[in-house]
Order: sequence, then structure tokens, then C-alpha cells
Amino acid sequence: MQHIFPATDYPEISAHLENIIALTPTQHNNKAHPEGNTQKIDRTYQQICLLAKSGIIKEDIEQHSDPMYSFQKFLYVLCVGFENGSIMEIEDGDFDGVITAINLEYI
Repeated sequence: MQHIFPATDYPEISAHLENIIALTPTQHNNKAHPEGNTQKIDRTYQQICLLAKSGIIKEDIEQHSDPMYSFQKFLYVLCVGFENGSIMEIEDGDFDGVITAINLEYI
């Protein structure tokens, strides 16, 4: 389990499940961190992880009456990670809006 936004840089969201993703050691060392340097983040792979996480959260919320993830907490994770307060204005459950916001951060 790895942080999408690094815990050292974003301690306020480090414990949020919405900021955690399962990666294999190879994915972590070769994709998330270029050349295994954990001080560097591959932003393209971070984007892929966030888009994947949004799908996981959407599925969890839609399929469970008591989901383990929270849409609002995911917005908060994105807001803090991107340092973009306008993300909190996305309407509850608007995953298309979340995907758009994520992709706009990586242009």
C-alpha cells in the first residue's frame, strides 16, 4: 500500500484511505518513483493512480450501502494534493468532474 500524494509532503492526508493505493514493489520502484528514487514522483504515473483510485471509489460507493470510501474525503485529498481549493466545489458524486479536475492538473 502506497500514498498517491507522499505522506512526507502531505501529512494531513496521509491517513486517508482515498490517498492510498495498492502497488506491487515493481510498480512502486519503477513506475511511481523514477529509477527507484523515492524523492521523485512520476507525475504521469501519479495521474494514472488517481484516475484508477477514482474508479475504485466510485465502484465502492455505488455497490455498497456502507462504503469504505468517501467522495468528500477524496475531494479533500485532491484539494490538498493539488493545492487547489476549487476542487471542493465539485458536486457530490460527480466523478466526471473529478476526472476532469485530475486531468487538468497534469496538462
